[in-house]
Amino acid sequence: MSGSSWRYQTKYFEGAVAVDLPGHGESPDSSHDNVAAYASWLGETIRRMGSEPVTLVGHSMGSLVVLETAARNPDMVAKLVLIATSATMPVHRDLLTAAAKKDPEAAAMVIKWSLPTGGGYGRPKKWVQVATAAFVAAAESGLMSDDFQACDSYDDALTMAGKIRCPTLLILGEHDVMTRPTAAQPLAAAIDDARIVVIEGVGHMLPLEKPAEINEAISLFLSID
Repeated sequence: MSGSSWRYQTKYFEGAVAVDLPGHGESPDSSHDNVAAYASWLGETIRRMGSEPVTLVGHSMGSLVVLETAARNPDMVAKLVLIATSATMPVHRDLLTAAAKKDPEAAAMVIKWSLPTGGGYGRPKKWVQVATAAFVAAAESGLMSDDFQACDSYDDALTMAGKIRCPTLLILGEHDVMTRPTAAQPLAAAIDDARIVVIEGVGHMLPLEKPAEINEAISLFLSID
């Protein structure tokens, strides 16, 4: 997806900046197939901004990107928020295959596995439609394949977690089947100052599914000295 998927957060947090990673959204650059390259780009981008230490927030693959960025650049990061994260992010073989073939069916799989199942979940249909269109475009362009390869091959999360020296918040979805809450426990254990919040009744797309709850969790975390 792109920086636009953080629209509920950028409207809520004054001064928040949502970036488009290379190859995503309006970025003119090519995408990468590894987390380390995305982290290098993000670190350079933050340094060019010349700001005070920032709070980095990342979702899914983005959580791995900000984790490595913070580990490499401790002077630039005051706090870290990892949403829908996991110590490893293996991607289902069928999904990897469909994405490699640039098959739009890969987008259908992602939507199916991203949303929680069961009755009573009144998801906002507009964002589901927008997300579906974004996933279809990413599948057809090859971006989805690159990103899934990056997630599937990444095995440095625990090493990077051990290097984190700033307070860290993990926000997890109760019904997330792509990055299950239990899979985040080793990551939290490897970080010196980590806390976990589990959002009830949501799947993998937390910032869009329950933006008010996500904003509240981040706000409380930021208020803690």
